[in-house]
Amino acid sequence: MLSVQYFIVFLITEIIFVKAGNSVDFDKKRPFLKYYETISYDNNALHQHHQRLKRATNEEERLIPLDLFAYQRKFEMILRRDAGIFADDFEVVSGTRSVPTDISFIYNGELRDENGSFCHGSIINGHFEGFIRTQNGTFYVEYEKTHSNGKVDTFMYHESDIDYSLMKDAESYELTLKKYQLLEQMSLKVKGESPTRKKRSMDLSRTTCLLYLKADYFFFQRFKSVEKVISQISSYLVSVNSIFEHVNFNGIKHINFKVKLLNVLQEKDPSSPMNSAYIGPEKLLMLHSQSNWNSYCLSYMLTNRDYNGVLGLAWNGNSGNEFGICSKFAKYDKAPDTDVTLNTGIITIQKYGQYLPARLIHITLAHEFGHSLGSPHDESPNCANFISNNNDNGNFLMFPYAMDGNQYNNDKFSTCSIHYISNILQVKMDICFVESGRPTCGNQIVEEGEQCDVGSRSNDSCCYGAKLGDPLQCTLRPGKQCSPSQGLCCNHTCTHKTSGERCQEEAECTLETYCTGVSPKCPKRPPKNNYTLCNFGSRICLNGMCRQSICVKYGLEQCDCDGNDLYEKCQLCCQVPGNPYSCRSTKSAELQPIFNNTPIYLPPGSPCGHRQGYCDKLFICRYVDADGPIARLKNSFLYLIESEDVAAWMKARWWAILLIILTLAALMAGTVFLFGRTVDSEKDTGVNKSSLKKQSQRNRTVYCEEDITTSAYLQYETRL
Repeated sequence: MLSVQYFIVFLITEIIFVKAGNSVDFDKKRPFLKYYETISYDNNALHQHHQRLKRATNEEERLIPLDLFAYQRKFEMILRRDAGIFADDFEVVSGTRSVPTDISFIYNGELRDENGSFCHGSIINGHFEGFIRTQNGTFYVEYEKTHSNGKVDTFMYHESDIDYSLMKDAESYELTLKKYQLLEQMSLKVKGESPTRKKRSMDLSRTTCLLYLKADYFFFQRFKSVEKVISQISSYLVSVNSIFEHVNFNGIKHINFKVKLLNVLQEKDPSSPMNSAYIGPEKLLMLHSQSNWNSYCLSYMLTNRDYNGVLGLAWNGNSGNEFGICSKFAKYDKAPDTDVTLNTGIITIQKYGQYLPARLIHITLAHEFGHSLGSPHDESPNCANFISNNNDNGNFLMFPYAMDGNQYNNDKFSTCSIHYISNILQVKMDICFVESGRPTCGNQIVEEGEQCDVGSRSNDSCCYGAKLGDPLQCTLRPGKQCSPSQGLCCNHTCTHKTSGERCQEEAECTLETYCTGVSPKCPKRPPKNNYTLCNFGSRICLNGMCRQSICVKYGLEQCDCDGNDLYEKCQLCCQVPGNPYSCRSTKSAELQPIFNNTPIYLPPGSPCGHRQGYCDKLFICRYVDADGPIARLKNSFLYLIESEDVAAWMKARWWAILLIILTLAALMAGTVFLFGRTVDSEKDTGVNKSSLKKQSQRNRTVYCEEDITTSAYLQYETRL
């Protein structure tokens, strides 16, 4: 039986020197930043907009505009909710206790005036934190309480403003090289003993690696809340995914990571061996590995401990079940009594007592994931540059220690790393990866990078099917003009439909459209005139979408109808903006000049009664009664569906109350008459018989008391 060798890959970094007398003034708490700018915006308005978004009903209301001023420019962001890095069954726990999961504060977006830009971040208590990718690089936005009065400072810095002077320390450079050469020898031993598997066909739609992440108590203490922990992790993984998703691992594309379970330790556990702040990184990784992580592709711990320059550790993946992705819980040969799962790694966000900038954490996590997927450090001269420091493009992501970070190659995999990771994915991807929902040739949806998509059909006359593989799959056949899979304006002869042929019908807010004769796609439907009525006449069209209430057309705003009439509650009511006392139905006398006493009803399913009910098909407000069927029975019995006053009901139906009283009195009299007779005792009963009867009664009383006592005790035990 082959002895399983193992090794841990260290990410060694060097000491950063902050030069005295630097002309750029920066906070001593942020020695990693050479420059940053403090920014301000209306936090209360942003918080209120975020809260309103929870009740938004249309697409326009689901967008948050946010303008930031820094670096002599205006960043006009358009943000929308996006929790794509969390699995559908994402769960948050704290130890063994479940924690309410809310990820509604995570946003993605873009800059309004720059195509190809990307924004990601969170909005917590009116504060935005995240990053903005532009044509001129990436800007990072962070905030922190820096004053005793609780005032929060928000600042922005560019990726080039991070101080990477650690790269110029020759002593640390030599130490790193020696560590790398030692690990290289261990790596060769492991490679020689790793089991091999025969390559097999893969399901290319299974490209998502589900994660278990544990944020230890030290990590939690850095951010103080579960929301901020989730925000940080979201930022980490969005950046990591942007690195992996764009790499072609020998035909395997769109590799990405999602969080399935997040464990946030909000309190110290004195009984845990990981509780101490002085555990070394190797011991911490081994302790974290001593759990069964079979349900996850990878399991990582996030901490905020100072490991003197070591930012991360991970087991390097191989093609067997021992290390890296998809590893299984098994005996550890160096400790036969210990079961471990070695699909694990750790990341620390601290170095030499200082919190790292976001970009360095992103690169560190991507580096460690690279190890978990099977890539060792770059060892070929074509991939690593140990001799010369004058590489204009910089070293690649899997270089043995931290890089400049802002050079072209720093967040990219070398050809060596791509080769290693490709081999591991081909063997292990089907074991623990899941379908990602990413663009896939063969799903009959034309997506980015595809000319057409007819599924797996190989006999389609216009388009090559997915079974043919690269480079033919999802491309047009020679001489064919188009494919019906591209749009409604391509016929089955693989040519464009004639100009003027209708391809889309008229809708509430858009007109019908016609083919152009030069494109397979049906043109975008032109909008109808603004203020055209839609949605049963209760709303108006704006720019081709049924967006606003008809009240807006007349300078009013929609409101909830008051009153006791359940029919009226499902009528459209308008009010003067900001004046709830002016809320009236469209059939009211006050709004007669506008609506001519015509009631406009809300569409079925609309909320009514201050959002406590819904309108049915008969335009009656049906309340969702939290008391359930008992309350509905009560209402039906008392005829209080119209919410009548109880006193008025009694006054109007006095005869019913009198009838009920007389009926009850008659029932009581009859009961007394039938069952109120007493039976005289038998006077001829002897004394002995009477005493025996009394003794029997006493015995029964004792037994009864014993039964009651026993039942009470058992009930108490059950509650325990």
